[in-house]
Amino acid sequence: MTRLVSAELLKLRSTRTALALIGSVVGLVVLIGLIASITADFKRDDVRTVDLLGIAGFAQVFALILGILAVTTEFRHGTITPTLTVGPDRVRLVLAKLVAHVLAGLLLGILAVGLTTAIVLIVLSSRGIDTGLTNGDVAGVVVGLVLATGLWAALGVGLGALVRNQVGAIVGALGWALLVENLLTIIPTVGDWVQKYGLNGATNALSHVESEQTGDVLSQAAGGALLLLYTTAFVIAGTLAMRRRDITS
Repeated sequence: MTRLVSAELLKLRSTRTALALIGSVVGLVVLIGLIASITADFKRDDVRTVDLLGIAGFAQVFALILGILAVTTEFRHGTITPTLTVGPDRVRLVLAKLVAHVLAGLLLGILAVGLTTAIVLIVLSSRGIDTGLTNGDVAGVVVGLVLATGLWAALGVGLGALVRNQVGAIVGALGWALLVENLLTIIPTVGDWVQKYGLNGATNALSHVESEQTGDVLSQAAGGALLLLYTTAFVIAGTLAMRRRDITS
């Protein structure tokens, strides 16, 4: 198992796609955070410090894609057959990819959240703006955002194993997370439920970024438990699908 995890980590370190994805999202999030912190008008606009810190949450979407690519790339390029020839245990293969990409997701979260938080706090301090947050509040947001990023990477691995078509998995995941759930929030009653218990709602709760945009969310612990439940369900479903599916190069 250790060798499988090491092999997956080596793939991440040596694959330009993974490195470019991580590097680009960190740079993008930091740039957006910098611009937003400099231009935010706390007097005219309804802006809170937690909204600026929440910009780092964009990294979660890229962590999801990274997790999906972990499995679907093997099928797309036909490397799944030699991979299983070396390590025929499919459950261990999925678990190895899960461990490696959760670590990658956490690293991505630490970089994106850490840099964004530092920039936001420094810029607001230089502008003489009171953040309105205690050190404990900031720590809660940072830890929540990082953990959420790791869980989204795990969710991607499970989804990729379940839906091995790369384009279909990515389009479906992004469509649901960025479009469908937001559209469902418009529907009375259903919208309130989705906003609180949906994937984005659980993520916002764990990230501790409740605002007028996110609506009423669960407590941080409850949100984390719900997001972990969603992730576990997809990982189990994906693992079962890998066990029963015919593998062809």
